[in-house]
Amino acid sequence: MLIETELTPLLRTDFGDDEAWQAVRAAVAAPVGGGLVRADTEAVDDRRLAGLTSEQIVASVGPDATYAVVVVADRRTMAEAEMPLLVIALRDGAELRCVPEALWALLTDAGVRGMGLAEFLDDVGPDGLFRGVGGPHGLERRLAALAELRGAAAAHLSTSQAAQRPEIPGPPPAATVPSRPAPQASPAAPSVPARPLFPPTTD
Repeated sequence: MLIETELTPLLRTDFGDDEAWQAVRAAVAAPVGGGLVRADTEAVDDRRLAGLTSEQIVASVGPDATYAVVVVADRRTMAEAEMPLLVIALRDGAELRCVPEALWALLTDAGVRGMGLAEFLDDVGPDGLFRGVGGPHGLERRLAALAELRGAAAAHLSTSQAAQRPEIPGPPPAATVPSRPAPQASPAAPSVPARPLFPPTTD
């Protein structure tokens, strides 16, 4: 079969326990660092993958793959409590085991920064598992630095938006209407002596 996905494929090669597979998928998809990051993968649940070797898996990936590695959930992944995933490099077939919470960092460094899996072998613990560059504490420091960068970026964006926000003018000042002078009283008309209605009689 030909594996064609846009994201890094999470391939199921062991089909003995459906509940274990669902738990692995949930662990891989879970956000890390308080929701800062997560591993972007696409689950491939196809029984034709059962029992394939690493070489066969690499050969099944399409030639136009945009990802650098494939992630495999095999029998060991399903059986162990830490769900150690098998990560295989497409370029040279290098392999390492990775816990789900550190997968995002491995995918970022291998895919975005172009680092080969061989560059991470020195960070594999005594139990054979990769938990981040520098171990779990290195992963914590990286998450803390990422949170600080995102906080600074958010603060800068907020400041820039506030500076670019146009000032909304207030209402124009009310026009002043000159007061109308109070009407002046008309000058009193001169008094005219009353004329008698009838002329005086003469004897």
